[in-house]
Amino acid sequence: MNSVAEVNRARSAPAHVRERVSEAEWALRCELAAAHRLIAHFINVDLTYNHISARVPDEPNHFLVKADNVFMEQVTASNLVKYDVEGNQVLASTFKASPAAYNVHAAVLRTRRDIASAVHTHTPANLAVSAQKCGLMPITQQAMRFYNRIAYYRNEYDDTTREGTDHMAQALGDRWVMILENHGALLCGATLPEAYIYHHFFELACRAQIGALAGGGELIVPSPAVCRERVKKAGRVGVYDSRSRDWIASMALVEKLFPDYKE
Repeated sequence: MNSVAEVNRARSAPAHVRERVSEAEWALRCELAAAHRLIAHFINVDLTYNHISARVPDEPNHFLVKADNVFMEQVTASNLVKYDVEGNQVLASTFKASPAAYNVHAAVLRTRRDIASAVHTHTPANLAVSAQKCGLMPITQQAMRFYNRIAYYRNEYDDTTREGTDHMAQALGDRWVMILENHGALLCGATLPEAYIYHHFFELACRAQIGALAGGGELIVPSPAVCRERVKKAGRVGVYDSRSRDWIASMALVEKLFPDYKE
């Protein structure tokens, strides 16, 4: 599928995916398409190279992820692609994921059974923080959500390969957030809404840090005690799901702005 016409035809054709998957998977496909649209709406990302995965609820060894030749704002329920945690495509489709996408998400979901969704992006803000030796500084309320909860992954392996992404998953350990040095960020959640919402907070924290450092003035850095108290209240895992007010508001926005996400 190389021509623009072929790609556009495939994007617009549902190919009866809904008839070939469970109701639970179709509902997840709709939510995952919505999450891609929301990130494209709020955040400047890197062409086709950013992606979100979600574990299929009634098939825990299978996950959905973005196709390699669509932008986030072009994702629909039908053009998401389905893989197993070994990186094999398991549902016939005119689409496929990139090796980086299926290897990154397969490695994380294979290694961490408690993770249901992962967001991997290269945004201007998280790329900038990923290049700073200080990492994410706890200088805003958003950043304090991640205080002492971030894994850091050295820029030493090819992250498009299974070997490289296995190292990435090992570096994540038991944490839910990782900064990939000189590369971007990985945010995980016990639910898809949680991964999406924490990614949004993380992006705000990175933007604020870059802005604060660029200002050149002396920074106010909260004490470790303040940060520990903040992260206990606002940095817990398992808090956000489809009933969370931020996700309900987000879905309402998608319905208004991008009604074709359910195609």
